[in-house]
Amino acid sequence: MKHLRRWCLSVTVYLVAAGLQSSIAYAHDGHSHAPSTETKKKIVQLNTEPPKHQFVVFQDTAETVSPELAKVFEPFATSVNVRFDKNYLFVESNGMPDHPMMIGITAWQQQVPLPQPYTGDNAYRIPLHSVPAKNPMSTKEHFFRGAIAVAANGIPIFNPIKNDGKSDTLKAGELDRWGGHCGRADDYHYHIAPVHLEKIVGAGNPVAVALDGYPIYGYNDPNGKPPADLDWLNGHEGADGKYHYHATRTYPYLNGGFYGEVVERDGQIDPQPRARPLRPSLTGLKGAKINGFENPKPGSYIVLYDVNGVKRSIKYTVADDGSATFNFVSQQGTTTETYTPRQQDGGDGEGGRPKERGGQRRGGEQGQGGGQRQGGSQGQDGGQRQGGGGKLVLRALDANGDGVLDKAEIQKAAAALLALDKNNDGQISGEELRGTGGGRGQGNRAQGDRPPENRQGRGGPQGNGRQSQTDGPRGPQPGDGPRQPWILVHADEIDLDSDKIISHNEIVGEATKAFAGYDINNDGKLSESELNVRGGSRSAMGGFLTGHSKEIDRDGDGILTRTEAVGNAERMFAKMDANRDGKITPEEMEASRRKQ
Repeated sequence: MKHLRRWCLSVTVYLVAAGLQSSIAYAHDGHSHAPSTETKKKIVQLNTEPPKHQFVVFQDTAETVSPELAKVFEPFATSVNVRFDKNYLFVESNGMPDHPMMIGITAWQQQVPLPQPYTGDNAYRIPLHSVPAKNPMSTKEHFFRGAIAVAANGIPIFNPIKNDGKSDTLKAGELDRWGGHCGRADDYHYHIAPVHLEKIVGAGNPVAVALDGYPIYGYNDPNGKPPADLDWLNGHEGADGKYHYHATRTYPYLNGGFYGEVVERDGQIDPQPRARPLRPSLTGLKGAKINGFENPKPGSYIVLYDVNGVKRSIKYTVADDGSATFNFVSQQGTTTETYTPRQQDGGDGEGGRPKERGGQRRGGEQGQGGGQRQGGSQGQDGGQRQGGGGKLVLRALDANGDGVLDKAEIQKAAAALLALDKNNDGQISGEELRGTGGGRGQGNRAQGDRPPENRQGRGGPQGNGRQSQTDGPRGPQPGDGPRQPWILVHADEIDLDSDKIISHNEIVGEATKAFAGYDINNDGKLSESELNVRGGSRSAMGGFLTGHSKEIDRDGDGILTRTEAVGNAERMFAKMDANRDGKITPEEMEASRRKQ
């Protein structure tokens, strides 16, 4: 019936147009014709009869009437700015909510909330004319990076599942009392629906908007009753006939996918604002629990936490120019570090990898944060800490990263020191002790090889101002020059036929060969003991497998499979194969080299 009505409408429009065309005389050079009596009657009829159909045409001019969707953000008008055109609503904020943050987190990556520039071209974009998708996409299988919604207070909301594609952030203890935490760019965001905002927006009003343009309500419908007919996306049509999502106390906690049309690119909604990292991302701090968060004055913050019952704190201030000074307070004293922002493309918070910059650290170590580290770490006596091989030894022995070697760590010291033996010759040379040595396959790590959630920060503070731990090969050091993707470093070894082109078969063959060198019992799996065999593999990728085994182990079961090893090699290959023709040409290698 719907198609029949459309057909009838088309025929009606066509017949009216044809009738007018046949009865109206057009002017041409030299003279003109007045309309006939019959034509005049038709014109009067068309101008006086009520129209049977109305067509709305959006003009390319500034809109003056605020869209209905903008009302969601009105309760936070002092901290959230909205603007719109004929197609989109743009939501701007600094990413800092009015409520306390971080309290209650027991699995902490040592990041703290910093303001973010979600403004201008970097604002969140929400469609004003949502279109139901023909094939709705689930957040259980997609969108593990970046935001999937924006809360009424302007804070982005990420997928409840971490970017490993399997872990529930709430169950993992990573979220605070408000359902949020900080990403690797120190960007605060939620992972579940912020139902606590109902106290401000009012019961029965949306607490957020999904990035497909459909609102997200709390646990109840506007009528105050819990919905009884939620679909697999955690949504339904309300009494007004309009679709919306709901918060739930169990997974998926908010929209479980997108009822409306969205664009996915690189595992996230596109376009997607980018968080701007000021300092390096860090690793998890075992035994840490955040107990308090204070904001004593504008731009000043205090995070109170303990590590295995020992109290610590981070006191930091953010200046108007975006620079930040951190004071890490522990029983050993206070260390101070200052970062200043650089002009950069930024990162994408937890869902993406911040663009790495070489912030110079006093003492000669090269950081990877987006900002310039100005202050060196100072001990309780105010003296300047010095770098050197001793730090590598300490990092190797200090398993929990608390800056102190306990009895258990000392007992395991001999085994831990083997991590410094990069060429697996059973000895630790001076170069290896200083972090400048390494055997074959221990070259510079390719950017993006490490999964974002497990990425190690280098050159950054670790709660007490010390450099964070790293697994596997060393990070960049002074004099290394720009880091190169692993494939570029070993291109000559991988290119078996010496045709200056690396084929898909060659990279897969290299990975298979490296794996076989360690797989003593040929069961297609590598245990930790097999990976630790001296000289187990003589291929170019042998050292890479041992140095990056934790990242390559996608399911985190402690066993490295042949599928995981080959899959990692294929992912590295795909990053350089720009035209997806199954070959990495010299031109593609050069293009990849220029990006570094």
